[in-house]
Amino acid sequence: MAKDAVKSETGERRVALGERRRVAEMSPEEMRRELLTSDVTGLPNRRAFDEAGRAPAIAMSDVDGLKALNDFAYDAGNALLRAMADALREAGLEAYHDKGDEFLCRGHNTKELHANLERARAILRDRTVTVQQTEGRSLSFTGANFSYGVGKNINEAELLLKSHKAEREARGEIARGELRGIAIKKDEPKKSVRRIRRFRTTPVLSNPRPPSLLP
Repeated sequence: MAKDAVKSETGERRVALGERRRVAEMSPEEMRRELLTSDVTGLPNRRAFDEAGRAPAIAMSDVDGLKALNDFAYDAGNALLRAMADALREAGLEAYHDKGDEFLCRGHNTKELHANLERARAILRDRTVTVQQTEGRSLSFTGANFSYGVGKNINEAELLLKSHKAEREARGEIARGELRGIAIKKDEPKKSVRRIRRFRTTPVLSNPRPPSLLP
């Protein structure tokens, strides 16, 4: 047991040294970009949001059913987060991935933020998200959605987000720990059909004639 622990610890040490070597090779700009970017979505992270300073309007949002979806299939939650990030970008929003299922946006005014967030919701709802699984299997889902709140600062945005979620819960659109409104489809790999080759055979006579004798 101790031997295995030593092996594991040595392996972790090697990985850590490898990570340090890669960081040491980064330029200052690459290191800054790494520090300010979400690994999962590629969006700027919360640190980047804080460093951007104040904005006239702030939005806070979170995705529906992230944990339930991730429990349903490995990496489906991350696929949903990436789809959310893409929808926010395509709607023209200055978006940031805060943590888990939470996203932040900055805008020039609350009206513009509302309009762009509704556009992002429509994009996400209509999008089919595919997750590749083991042995050629795949899973796809559509109908993902999110709640949001828009205010003049982050505290107001968070308060309005909670209000929006409560309204949607009252309508039965969302429920804690459940997947609602998301249609999931599983694709199994096609089984290969073994083909049996047919060979042409020469018929064998039951009573072959003896060869003729030469005189």
